[in-house]
Amino acid sequence: MSLIIDGYNLLFAAGMVGSVDGEGSFEGERRALLDALLKVIDPKELSQTTVVFDSANAPPGLPRTVNHHQITVRFASGYADADEMIEELIRDHHAPKRLTVVSSDHRVQRAARRRKATAIDSDSWFRLMRQTRKRIQEQEAKKPPPPKQPSASVPNAQVNEWIKFFGEIDLADLMPPETADPQTRQPKAASPSRPAATHEAPAKPSEKRKPAEAGEGKEAASNVFSADYLKKIANEFFGPGEQ
Repeated sequence: MSLIIDGYNLLFAAGMVGSVDGEGSFEGERRALLDALLKVIDPKELSQTTVVFDSANAPPGLPRTVNHHQITVRFASGYADADEMIEELIRDHHAPKRLTVVSSDHRVQRAARRRKATAIDSDSWFRLMRQTRKRIQEQEAKKPPPPKQPSASVPNAQVNEWIKFFGEIDLADLMPPETADPQTRQPKAASPSRPAATHEAPAKPSEKRKPAEAGEGKEAASNVFSADYLKKIANEFFGPGEQ
């Protein structure tokens, strides 16, 4: 829903004139009015809201069109007054049936109704919007807090059941060797029924055995029994002097 608001008309209707500035510049009142609109207009409609002020009291050097937190603020420079500019905006609006014009000026209201737009007095609109926003805030306050998301943690009782069924597992064993954290990988304790395997230190390059040469194996085999033992066996089977 689009909104076109007669700025100074609403300023007087809302009783904000003289409430901020004491010098009649209207700058503080305009700012107070725009801040008040932020509190009563649906945030989704702020970007579709245009507030028109007469240019006679516009701040010098300010652009004719400014943005105040998504609200478009226009000063009727080059027009006789704000009413004339509002009439043009109503005439050029692409969807007047979805337009609401806020002004107590009968001339502006007639221009709105000619194009099938909604026209409403400034004081009535402001009071209605304040009541609406208050009711929405009260409804929001009464809403129960959103339910907490269920915890993703596994109950201890279930963890204990898994341990009984699967046995204790070293988490480091579940990780690939190249990704396992060396700080978390601990050596396993030796099983009571099986002694821990011992590992010999690797031989130094200079201590490695050379390949066996031809005949070396046979010579080693022949030296398994001593000469005295072989002689004794021969005496038992063949008698002395028969070797």
